[in-house]
Amino acid sequence: MMKSLELIDKARAGDRDVLREHRWLQYLYLTREQHINLEQITSLERMPVNPVLPYVERTLLVLNEMDLSEKEKGIIEEVLVWSEVAKGGTKHQRNVWGKKGFQLDIHNIGSAQIYAAEQMSLPLHLRDLEREELLYTLILTHGLIGQYIRGEVRYKQMHPLIQWMDEHNGIGVDMEVVLKKLNQCIIQGVSNEIWEVVKDEADQIVSFLIDGERSVEMTLKARIERLRRSSIENGENVDREYDRYMADARLNGYVESFFKKTDLWYVESALKEFTLEEFLKIFLLIYQKVNPLSVQYVSFEAFMKDIYYDYKGRKTINLYKKRIIESYLKEFSLEDLLHGEKPVNEHVELEAEPMDLLGQIIGVRFRYSAAGEKLIEFCQEAEKSPHYERATILLYDFFGFRKDAFDRLQNEHTYLSDMNSGQDHKRIISDFATGTLMLDIGAGGGVMLDVLSDDHPEANVVGIDVSTNVIEELTRRKNRENKRWTVQQADALELRAHYEPGSVDTIVFSSILHEMFSYIPYEGKKFNHDVIIQALRSSFEVLGEGGRIIIRDGIMTEPKDAYRTIEFKDENGHAFFKRYAHDFKGRKLDYEFLQDGRIKLPVNDAMEFLYTYTWGEEAYPHEVQEQFGYYTPSEFKGAIKEALGDEAKIVAFKHYLQDGYEEFLAPKVTVLDEDGIEGLPDSTCFIVIEKI
Repeated sequence: MMKSLELIDKARAGDRDVLREHRWLQYLYLTREQHINLEQITSLERMPVNPVLPYVERTLLVLNEMDLSEKEKGIIEEVLVWSEVAKGGTKHQRNVWGKKGFQLDIHNIGSAQIYAAEQMSLPLHLRDLEREELLYTLILTHGLIGQYIRGEVRYKQMHPLIQWMDEHNGIGVDMEVVLKKLNQCIIQGVSNEIWEVVKDEADQIVSFLIDGERSVEMTLKARIERLRRSSIENGENVDREYDRYMADARLNGYVESFFKKTDLWYVESALKEFTLEEFLKIFLLIYQKVNPLSVQYVSFEAFMKDIYYDYKGRKTINLYKKRIIESYLKEFSLEDLLHGEKPVNEHVELEAEPMDLLGQIIGVRFRYSAAGEKLIEFCQEAEKSPHYERATILLYDFFGFRKDAFDRLQNEHTYLSDMNSGQDHKRIISDFATGTLMLDIGAGGGVMLDVLSDDHPEANVVGIDVSTNVIEELTRRKNRENKRWTVQQADALELRAHYEPGSVDTIVFSSILHEMFSYIPYEGKKFNHDVIIQALRSSFEVLGEGGRIIIRDGIMTEPKDAYRTIEFKDENGHAFFKRYAHDFKGRKLDYEFLQDGRIKLPVNDAMEFLYTYTWGEEAYPHEVQEQFGYYTPSEFKGAIKEALGDEAKIVAFKHYLQDGYEEFLAPKVTVLDEDGIEGLPDSTCFIVIEKI
């Protein structure tokens, strides 16, 4: 085992002498700051208090397995143990370094400066200055090959290596081997998978350096594509978007000028969830706030750390902050920024502040007003509370962006996943679909779009959704998976604004009408049956002769005055019911607690409660806002007649209890009718309406 690994083991075993004798280990061991790229982190809460030392140890373990000469291995080992020290040190030590002007925020430079300062403690006659200069240069350029591959830094930042090799004969070591193996340790220490992907390109860059190539810079487009790698993998069409925006010569000129002289840190991790347009706006805002003549480094570390937090134990994008930033960026166009307009918002702004005296290093983050920060924290605390909906509405109002009741914020991914479930009933819907233009209203996660596209290859299938985040996610998925369907942001209550009368063949409402009924304040009132009438009329207007409206949704049972009793098998059931009865927004529930502990209530009130009880605590804040059943079968037929008249023919109308629902509830409750018979009424309807 290499000496450095033995020293790390001794320090962990409590040997404090090794910390005094080996300053690199002292700095790496005695640190509480968490300077780490969050891309490889799955949970912020479970992130090591000191992530730097374990990373250095991993790089050394990679080196330990390599078959190298003692001299080459010793050089790489010393570079690895010093290359991360700028991320370490006690608070006092970091203050000392800061006062000396060490660039701790650009850790390869800072680490090289610390290494050089430590060598001054040695008597001059004991120092090997040529070897030290090589080590200093390797520490200074440490990690830059990987960052160049990612698009973060310019190739010219590696010129000191070429310069050193031009002026020296390699002091008896094979520099190509040293550089290739050093970079393998650096990258493989992060991830074996990443190393397998980039090793050929990393070796090629080493060959350029060995050959003295100085002009290997990427084009602007290639660099942006590297910086948008995660976004592209998630479905962004960067070719189309880049050509669209960069057709503006002024924008191209500003961005190219900025990127030609600037290196970037943590940018992909910080900005991957934002669109290319937002990405470009952020850089133009930075350009406005810094001196473009002096800036050399832009660090997004603070932005990266602020835009993520742990949700249910996993690192998650903070959608509250993301939506706020998106809304802020929508207040102005790229053209506005190119004309020098400086957007002002009292509650949020981009902050680009110097991190050194010369203004060469800039730190970027978004700042929120004190009240805004408190409100964001309140929303995070309210995530599992019935106050959640009110909290997010406060957030919308405070920051002045569009109220979109269908934006699920932190529950978004669960919601879209749920919308993708139940492919069996989606296949039945597809069997009744007809024609060549089909609309899926409230497209959610897109599985209905997949089914319609697969079953009707001749049809143009369009997903309609009012939610910005749903449209964005569907667009990314379409690009990522090369889907044939398209998406459009539109209001289902005003389809005529987007489609000509008679132009559409099939319109699908799969588990979406009850959400429209529950969330849309139609004519100033939620839970308004007129929203269902308007949705049907809006659809019928654009439907052609023979076209169909297909509905799958909740249904109330008849007779409405029938009763059910609920007996809980879970000791927490009564408390859950009392909380639900207080929080449910659809209507006031009528219930009675019986002496034997059962609850007696109208059948449709019982069913509404059981829908939420089925979903559990995770969905509770949303389910109490929704009413799943809004019509009985006869009421639904009457509503169709009222909305569509004699031109509408009901081709199919059935209602049923979903398979497995009783079995799922059986361990939790016993539900009895007025005759003491156990069982549940129908909960779901399937309706097909044809225009004649």
